[in-house]
Amino acid sequence: MSHFYHAPRWLWGAGIGLALTVVAVVCVLWVTQKQAATTPTALEINEPRAVIPAMLPTTEPAVTVVAPPAPLPHIDFQPGSVEEACGLNELPPYWIGDGSRERNTDLTNAFESDECQIALEKHMNALNPYHYIFSGAWGTGKIILMKLVVLDDPLTFAQVFADPVGDSARVQEAFSRPECLLKGEEKNWELNESCHADALLNYALINTLCFNRSGSRVIRVNRAYYPPEDNPTSAQDRLMWKEEFEDAWVRAKCESLDAELQLHSDRFPALYEWVEPVHELESTERKILALLVELAARLGNDTAGLTRGYSPSGFPIRHGYKYGRFHEVFAIELSLLRVEAFVRKYQSRDENTEHLLRVFSFLTLTDAPRPEPGEDIEFDWEWVVRHICVPDPLPLSDVEQIFGTQEPTESRSCKEIVHELRQRDIKFRPVLDTLDKFEQVAIELGVYE
Repeated sequence: MSHFYHAPRWLWGAGIGLALTVVAVVCVLWVTQKQAATTPTALEINEPRAVIPAMLPTTEPAVTVVAPPAPLPHIDFQPGSVEEACGLNELPPYWIGDGSRERNTDLTNAFESDECQIALEKHMNALNPYHYIFSGAWGTGKIILMKLVVLDDPLTFAQVFADPVGDSARVQEAFSRPECLLKGEEKNWELNESCHADALLNYALINTLCFNRSGSRVIRVNRAYYPPEDNPTSAQDRLMWKEEFEDAWVRAKCESLDAELQLHSDRFPALYEWVEPVHELESTERKILALLVELAARLGNDTAGLTRGYSPSGFPIRHGYKYGRFHEVFAIELSLLRVEAFVRKYQSRDENTEHLLRVFSFLTLTDAPRPEPGEDIEFDWEWVVRHICVPDPLPLSDVEQIFGTQEPTESRSCKEIVHELRQRDIKFRPVLDTLDKFEQVAIELGVYE
């Protein structure tokens, strides 16, 4: 009698499950192998790239290439100038691009080079701080007298930074002497040296430039600014870069100064007692700095005597023109502004001609020899000619804001201006001589036609 072995049911179930698993694995391998044979991508995934035959095409991932901004046209800068020594032609465009108002910032290598430092030091030491602070096209109105009048000893950054500690001490000495504290309509130019008029102006400028700043930015009331949407020219772009180098130089000078030089009531109580109470929205320190400039003019400082107005933005300009030896020159300011080459584009011909007649009449009278020695005034005729003949490159956005949709007229050249004025019935020979002088300078500068 035969005995058959009966396997437990769980064993049968396990066997069937194993068989089904094997079948499933075989099917998966078959499908995968078929896909691998027909899909190139699978080869790239499962095989090292090094063993792929060279003749097989490979698919590289797409890479988005961001084109660098196009280089700006090269400018022939004067050898040894800041622009040439600091490599402004090699710098990227001032604005990053795509209409962004974010500027490129990496100028470290160029700024720290020996050639750049030497050229920048020479340039800045000879620069008038007022010309620096009002460097933009719209700054002309603030310093038109300083541009017009030539001084025997013009103010420079070299003078301002020569001895800040000594200037601070001289300011304290001046305020300890009652005869130096002129107010009202008083002026006494003979006290120039004894009351340290130069030190008063230097100290006011040191505090404005170095201790009256907004964050790390140097104070400039006006600067060259051409927004990216105006598509700045190469020259305008390089000018904005140049101002960044100038700012860096001033910033470095300021950071080397002792913080004790800052105007403060604990150190200069006499100055705080001298100034009248200010409105709650005004700054006592700013008002003191403005009055220091005016006092310097009263005491005979020529540069302070060419300042005008008071700026609520904090720059210490006071009415120094009222008390300096050039006070009569102030009458020309508005007339000169009205014949500036850019403004003339939006004037009627008759209006423009009337302004020009007044300007040339005043230039004649003011430029004439004076009976008292030391009262003669020397004009910068090259500046006068450029101011009248060559338009300032103003940002388009500013032009639209001021003149709106008004269409500019066809500007007359300086040759046409001189010719028209000569057709007038001018009897006064000195005025005609002034026209001759203007014409000659314009021809020499190449801006006559």
